[in-house]
Amino acid sequence: MPEQMRVSLLASAKAAAGHDEGMDDLLTVLTELDEAMGEPAGDMAKAYLFAPLRPLTAEINSVPPSQFRFSPEEISKLWGWMGRRLAKDLIQKARKCRKPEMDPIWSEFRKIAAKALQDAVTSADRVPKDMTALMKRFGNNGRDLLADAIVLLNRSEEIEQAMATIPACIEDLDEDLCYHLKNTHEGLVESAPDAAVWVLLLTMGRLVSPWQIFRVVEKIGRRNDDLVIAKTELAAIGDAVLADTGYFAGQLKNPPATLEEAKKFYETFDRYVAYSSGMTKEFGIRKDGRWGQSLFGVRAEASTNVERVFEKIPLALNAGLPEPRRGRSGRIIPAQMPPEPAIDRLEGLLYFLAKAREHANAAAVGSSQKRLMDASLKRMQEAGEMLVDLVADSEDQSKSSAQETLDITVRLIDVLDFPEEADLLRRRGVAAAAA
Repeated sequence: MPEQMRVSLLASAKAAAGHDEGMDDLLTVLTELDEAMGEPAGDMAKAYLFAPLRPLTAEINSVPPSQFRFSPEEISKLWGWMGRRLAKDLIQKARKCRKPEMDPIWSEFRKIAAKALQDAVTSADRVPKDMTALMKRFGNNGRDLLADAIVLLNRSEEIEQAMATIPACIEDLDEDLCYHLKNTHEGLVESAPDAAVWVLLLTMGRLVSPWQIFRVVEKIGRRNDDLVIAKTELAAIGDAVLADTGYFAGQLKNPPATLEEAKKFYETFDRYVAYSSGMTKEFGIRKDGRWGQSLFGVRAEASTNVERVFEKIPLALNAGLPEPRRGRSGRIIPAQMPPEPAIDRLEGLLYFLAKAREHANAAAVGSSQKRLMDASLKRMQEAGEMLVDLVADSEDQSKSSAQETLDITVRLIDVLDFPEEADLLRRRGVAAAAA
């Protein structure tokens, strides 16, 4: 029977099922036929079995910690371990299974997999050599990794049903959705308590502003500060937001080397500030509490990292600004054209310095940002003044070289976000060239 005909007949039988006994029998036959004609899962069996882990699987350090629990390599290790030792029969059945990923049979497979993993962890807890082997296979956090996998696999149906009622992308966590999440969480606490917090963690991954998850935490915990909540299972939520904040703070260690890198660097800085200020805006983080102390440390790290980036700007000006100087006679001596990488690096650093102004106070770098911005502008303006005179007093190739270095200086002032000063210097250069 052609595939299109089989699909059409199956659809018709499903539509008529329940109204005609003969059609019910036909539906059974066609369903079995459709399943028999399906392709075995084969290599896709791993993806189907571990589908509940997918939203939390990524390359390490490629996403914030709240969105990371497993690397692709660790998923492959899990699969191989089960196939070789823990659940050989299950893996063979999964490979031969012709049911689609959404079929309930895969939920059954996941429960079996979770049981096999739990048995392995229990054995490792009793037998030191088994624990040593587990650590060797998955690293020092191997036990935690397996514990997470066990819950996500064993409770895949409950978590999937809960997540199906939550939007895939949440721009703003409004009151109605907060109460829905609260009720969902409380329902799971009764029916599947080990799955309840995972729904909140997975919801964080759908929030445009993940720190808004504290709105739900407040409703569940019936408190708007961390005095008690930080000691409950809801602490996992605050820990996740703090870990994300630290992730973005840590990414501010490496200064940008180009304008494009600087734009991404600023996006990271902007995200860090949004997390840092967002969580204290949404929730009462006590300074002397565990979360408050952690946040204090993260903020100190971020401000230190940004200060170190700022400290590189004077040296970058030395290397990338085509800065002439005056000789003893007062004659202007042109500078050599800086290497392109040096100009690019300076341009990127000046871009970040300018953009950082918006969040400088929130990031505790306000005074150094203003001081460096004023000093950089002054230095470039002074260089520009001399370059204008050099353009006016030079001829031929020397005039062209002076004009080129003036154009670079104008570009750098512009990227520092002083368009009027840059435009004035540009117009003065044009007038000097025409004189």
